Amino acid sequence: GSSSTARAGTPMVYCSRFIGRCRDKTEVAMKFSNILVPFDKSEHAVRALEIAKGLAEEDPGIRLHVVDIVYLSEMPPSLGLEANPYESVPPLAVDPELYRKLAEATLARERDDMDRAIGDLLDGLPNPVEVTAVNAPSVVDGINDYAHDHGCDLIVMGSRGLGVLRGMLGSVSYGVLRSAEIPVLVAKKDEEE
Repeated sequence: GSSSTARAGTPMVYCSRFIGRCRDKTEVAMKFSNILVPFDKSEHAVRALEIAKGLAEEDPGIRLHVVDIVYLSEMPPSLGLEANPYESVPPLAVDPELYRKLAEATLARERDDMDRAIGDLLDGLPNPVEVTAVNAPSVVDGINDYAHDHGCDLIVMGSRGLGVLRGMLGSVSYGVLRSAEIPVLVAKKDEEE
């Protein structure tokens, strides 16, 4: 596997298998093949993507899903495509077809923003990679639903996102750790390790 230096010369080895010990001292090995990376374009998310890339480089059959979860309210604030979909208006004021177009345009813009934030990080990676943005009622539910719907077997995510809290595990990371049905690897930025 590839390796890098974590802190004070301690090597950090990325591998596509997790080998650990249970409380009863038995060893457990897990092979991952379908990795979800929630991606909000923060430095922590980029770090998580770097780690997931390191895992994927072990086996070209490992699939990466880089996903931003976007909350769109049930109804947009106005009838124009330039409307802010994060706010609501009374449901009688909106044509459902226009709202569908608004939601699609918002998700397309988000995917473009993700592509810019990822840059060339995944260039040359032979693995199948899906970069997408999806709508969900909450980020935690969106991550868990996406993982379930796409058969993901590992979530690699940043310890904090673009939220305002600093110095602690982010609320989304905490929520996913508590509710995910699959293993979650929480990545810190390099200077925090």
